[in-house]
Amino acid sequence: MKSQTNKVLVIDDSPEIQESLKLFIEELGCEVYTTANGEEGMALARTNAFKLILLDICMPVMDGKEVLEKMKEIFPDTPIIMITGHKNEDTAKKCMEMGAYDFISKPFDFDYLQTSVLSTLLCS
Repeated sequence: MKSQTNKVLVIDDSPEIQESLKLFIEELGCEVYTTANGEEGMALARTNAFKLILLDICMPVMDGKEVLEKMKEIFPDTPIIMITGHKNEDTAKKCMEMGAYDFISKPFDFDYLQTSVLSTLLCS
């Protein structure tokens, strides 16, 4: 059964990643919204109370670090997990310094992803 209080937003420019994360996170009992870019994600975040945002770093229009910075200004208490297909320790460190809750590389380790998502939802 989906909980209305556990809304999760996935922002990723890959439709396959969006669908994969949507199905996976719905199995955890969450209501999941997806969008393909940062501008659409920001618009959705303004009209919904998300308990968690999963945010891709490399996207067109607005990259994930820029979206992270803006989201943290507007929604400082909403946890954001950064996701990327380009693992880079400097980028991960920078995102964590900017307020990201976690940093997860693609392809996903779904056990770790589940742990990160559930711990984020329990702590927020």
